[in-house]
Amino acid sequence: MSEFAGRGPTNAARSLTYQPALDGLRAVSVIVVVLFHAGLEFVSAGYLGVSVFFTISGYLITTLLLVEHRTTGTIRLGAFYGRRLKRLLPASVLCIIAVVAAGQFGAFGRVDGLRRDVVGAVLQVFNWVRVAGGTSYGAIFAGAVSPLEHYWSLAIEEQFYWLWPIALIAVLRVSKHRLVRWMVALTLACSAGAVIIAQVFGPDAAYWATPARLPEILTGAVLACVLAGGRTVPANAARLAPIMLAVVVVLSCTLPSGRGLAYEGGLPAFALVSALLIYSLQVPGVVRRVLSWRPLVFVGQISYGLYLFHWPVFVLLRERGWNLTRLPDLPAALAITMAITLLSHRVVERPVRASSWRPITTLRLAALASTVALLSSVVVAPSVPFIQADEELLASVSLAPPGPDESPLLPVMAPSSEVSPSMTVSASTTVSASTTSTSTRSSAPAPAPAPASASAPAPAPAPAPTTTTATATTTATATTTTTTTPVELPLPPVPPRPVRIVVAGDSTALYVAEGLATWSVKHPKHAQLSVLWCEGCTFLLEPEITTFDLAGVLDASKRTIGENLLTTARTMKPDVVILMVTVNDVSNRQWSADEGPLGPTDPRFRERLRAAYGDLTLRLLGAGVPKVLWVVPPTPVHLWLEPEMNELERYAIQHDVIRDVVSLFDQRVSLVDLDAWLTAAGHTTDPWWRADGVHLTDESAALLAEQYLGPFVVDRATQP
Repeated sequence: MSEFAGRGPTNAARSLTYQPALDGLRAVSVIVVVLFHAGLEFVSAGYLGVSVFFTISGYLITTLLLVEHRTTGTIRLGAFYGRRLKRLLPASVLCIIAVVAAGQFGAFGRVDGLRRDVVGAVLQVFNWVRVAGGTSYGAIFAGAVSPLEHYWSLAIEEQFYWLWPIALIAVLRVSKHRLVRWMVALTLACSAGAVIIAQVFGPDAAYWATPARLPEILTGAVLACVLAGGRTVPANAARLAPIMLAVVVVLSCTLPSGRGLAYEGGLPAFALVSALLIYSLQVPGVVRRVLSWRPLVFVGQISYGLYLFHWPVFVLLRERGWNLTRLPDLPAALAITMAITLLSHRVVERPVRASSWRPITTLRLAALASTVALLSSVVVAPSVPFIQADEELLASVSLAPPGPDESPLLPVMAPSSEVSPSMTVSASTTVSASTTSTSTRSSAPAPAPAPASASAPAPAPAPAPTTTTATATTTATATTTTTTTPVELPLPPVPPRPVRIVVAGDSTALYVAEGLATWSVKHPKHAQLSVLWCEGCTFLLEPEITTFDLAGVLDASKRTIGENLLTTARTMKPDVVILMVTVNDVSNRQWSADEGPLGPTDPRFRERLRAAYGDLTLRLLGAGVPKVLWVVPPTPVHLWLEPEMNELERYAIQHDVIRDVVSLFDQRVSLVDLDAWLTAAGHTTDPWWRADGVHLTDESAALLAEQYLGPFVVDRATQP
């Protein structure tokens, strides 16, 4: 992300002539990164654009230092650091201050550890903050992640800038005439170190740690040393350019995002491709002409600002419900990013770069600006460590005091409401809206959870395994279930990294996830949680719901389950996906007018439900999810306005379908029977556990996760 453009059309040792093609290459790289961060599936390894930046920086910085040494006999450290600070610090500090200011207006409020992130970004050690925190790069694309997450790469480059001139001076003094040999040996040693780091410290350290990423920068430095030695680039080197550029683009679109080359110490090999591409651009050719196209060059010239500002803009917009993989959200997000970048470039960055400050003045001003940014972290509010339903959700479905002829559990619906946005949680369980609200008149199938009484006593832990028979009767049907209470599970051993969990489903899944969220905050080394949900969400994405008047639910379900869940599976690479819905999958449906409405007791309904569940499971496994966990949801004890929804047989049929689907797969697909657990533990009708008869409360969900669900999920996710 440096300001230098390509120098020297044929011989880097003789000229520092500006070469616009390297700015064009920088533009291609930043575009790939931005599209990757937007979540577009076809750019599955857009992080390789950062690797290209690293190699360009190593090449240009080393070239500049060597030319200065050749022409003056020395390297002026003060002047070098002054240029670096004037180039990098203004936009960096501006971005940090803007993030802190946005936080004062309610943005990023559920980001875990934002104050820590501000400090790490200002001190240029953000990558080490991430290594210490155990966060995976593959986990940053779902939910309310840090708006400063991208500062990891800036930290690596800045650490290189501080140390490299001193190291290069030392090498030049020891063996000026064997510079290339020394550089090759250093790069090979660091490349071997990258593989060792991946094997010993794990994939996240291989991605974040400076020593593991240093070979990509040093590869560019080696190229600079080779060309500075007086070697002329042959004209036929231009033939390499289209091949190397194609390799960069193809790999960026085909390698996986959360595993593989980047997490195994293999990026030094990719740096060779970048270096050969830079080498081939030193002589005229077709690719050089294309990359010298003025619009591309302009994007390359402002690429540092684009990289800085795009991520906090994306995080903020996702919190507000934008889906950046869809039109028109992505073009609008890019336009906002470009506007902020241009404003920063013209008002802040360019004037500072053009200033004639002496190095000592630059250092003082840089220290002042960094101190201001560092002090701004004091006003960052602590994050909210667990999921809470937003006010819009609670307003859309309310519990009113019962009338004289009404059951205390009878839901009274708001006359007109919004379909509440789905909410996404990530990286130690923070929350943001992830889908756009759609206006509809609703007679929603489930009331909003009522808070448990403050005076209600906490229940005793679940009993030891016993066999219990629970019988429930309604006006329509009766069912008898024999279950065995699960033992209260011990905390499993700490896994090599936190297990990445995605919970998908309706509001009942949300409140189960809330308990897991609270548990993961207590045990951050065991799990990280993300949630994709929508009100009344269903896994039956096609047939019309006829039991309830729920316009918009199918569209919301298609976005949340049919699109966003699979996108999250591909980009975030979770270790386990938990699937849970309760009400709408047992409501009456109509596939065609000829058939009319069908209920779960109809064999056609059951077969289609089984097919839908099986298809969703196959799609998740096909998206690379290692483990899928189906939840048998607790049977509601709520009294519904719609008589058929009081038939317990409906829920029993859904439970049987879930069990049948799980039995069709191998150990990658598992079952967790929460209905049996609650029944055998005696919590089915306990209002402390389900105040409305449908949803767990915050307190009961946390207890469930502590006693059973949290350890169970982590254990299942870590099994081979």
